[in-house]
Amino acid sequence: MIESRHYAGLAVALLALTACHAAPPRAMEPAEQTFRAGMIEALHRSIQQADTGEQIGAVLLHVVLDRRSAPLECKATRAPAKYQSKMPSDVPPSDFQALASVVETQCRKAIYPLAPANAQSTEDVVDVIAPLMLMLPSEAQATSTPRRQANARRDYFWKHLLRDQPISSIGTASVYWRANAEGQVDGCLVQLHPHPLRAAEFRLDGDFQARLSNRCMALNLSDLPYFSVDQQGFAEGYSELDYAPWRVGQP
Repeated sequence: MIESRHYAGLAVALLALTACHAAPPRAMEPAEQTFRAGMIEALHRSIQQADTGEQIGAVLLHVVLDRRSAPLECKATRAPAKYQSKMPSDVPPSDFQALASVVETQCRKAIYPLAPANAQSTEDVVDVIAPLMLMLPSEAQATSTPRRQANARRDYFWKHLLRDQPISSIGTASVYWRANAEGQVDGCLVQLHPHPLRAAEFRLDGDFQARLSNRCMALNLSDLPYFSVDQQGFAEGYSELDYAPWRVGQP
């Protein structure tokens, strides 16, 4: 059982991460402990990046990962009563279907750590059961908050820069941009970095980096969410985007 984690403005508690296979109960090995900690980090990181309004409630998330830890299935159902009871009694839960949709979407976007071999089934998959308690209140999810705006811009740059690009490694792209009042980009720098949970699978690809920079320079950002210019008539910003081969073509 993994202890709850609570964050200011955002509470995501993964109370259990269970690799489901037929082996009898045994002491958890260090590699499995590392994997569980990485799963918590991956889900928390992804849910933090959701461009959504208020979401409050408890769900039971079933994740199926392949041998590369790419998500094959993400299914959210109502959490058992013992988890529901841990939610604040004075805060009404969100519509469950909307809550489940957000959790499943962010589950599919997450980049997970590699699972140890002894957690994989004979079909080379890993089943993870993760009860989550989400507290994304309206004040934290308001469109005026920097985090909500950053999430919307992250989704925009994923759609226009990375979604349809061939990707052969795992990493994070940092996009620094500047545009004039009409949205024409007059400066864009894309840097590639290892992803914190999959650093060994990062490859510094100069062609990939240049291709993203060129695509960025060709954008018109007038439709970028929350686009606004300063007193000098320019807008500038920064976004970080995680990428992996299995995310190609996804929203």
